[in-house]
Amino acid sequence: MGNTKSGIYRIGIVVLVALAALTGIEYIVAVTFNSAAVLFLIALAKAALVLQYFMHVYRLWSEEEH
Repeated sequence: MGNTKSGIYRIGIVVLVALAALTGIEYIVAVTFNSAAVLFLIALAKAALVLQYFMHVYRLWSEEEH
């Protein structure tokens, strides 16, 4: 993970763009294919991004720094 403030902002922007892209893909799949399985997989990917980068779940399994 980037330790600098600009690196953290860059990661946030990349995740934001990825979530926006996945939402666009989700809309297209919902309108065109109407496939619940694909929509569920996209929702899982979006949830994983939110958990990893915005909720910082990865810190639960890392050793604490003192």
